[in-house]
Amino acid sequence: MTAVNNQNLLQLRFIQQAQIDAVKPSFNRLPDNPYADGAFRKRRYSVLKFTHGEVALQPTKAFVQDDSINTFQGNVERVYENLEQDLIHSEGFKHLLNEFKAMTGIGEERDIEVHQFRMLAIESDTPPAPEGVHQDGFDHVCVCGVSHENIAGGELLVYEHKDAEPCFKMEIKDGLFALVNDREVWHNATPMNKLDATQTGYLDCFVFTA
Repeated sequence: MTAVNNQNLLQLRFIQQAQIDAVKPSFNRLPDNPYADGAFRKRRYSVLKFTHGEVALQPTKAFVQDDSINTFQGNVERVYENLEQDLIHSEGFKHLLNEFKAMTGIGEERDIEVHQFRMLAIESDTPPAPEGVHQDGFDHVCVCGVSHENIAGGELLVYEHKDAEPCFKMEIKDGLFALVNDREVWHNATPMNKLDATQTGYLDCFVFTA
């Protein structure tokens, strides 16, 4: 990869399992999603500030991406339920926010947008990211794997540019923290399939952006 010098394009680390276990139960209470991806993605979304170890929920706003960024649901104002209060103020979740801030170096005043997903494998080759190879329009995008059940696929893919072959591929394991420089590289995920067609299959993760 030669396009960018002296910049971190991708950072990886693993979060302690105890912190991941602390936030897992909240994914079982994710509401249905009324938008185009609702058949295979349950979701909550909040805008937060994390200052001196405390979380402050910011006013609810619609989540919208330009159609030049999101070709699947571009220019659609989507309003989701906020993350649960018990989760937001839990020590496990604060640990994740602290890791995100440490890896990005963002300031105390910066908003952090958090998406909480359960991505369901509902048919053959269910796409975790229906928009395909994309950028999200932020400086930093971080995927945090929390749990997975009865699936193959769903690996993170990173690309030098939109039309390139992937230069990085990794399973989104429980506890994986993968921070992508969203201004310089593109990302996607491989399709998901159930291992046992008779059972539920899913991938739980947070996506942090700033």
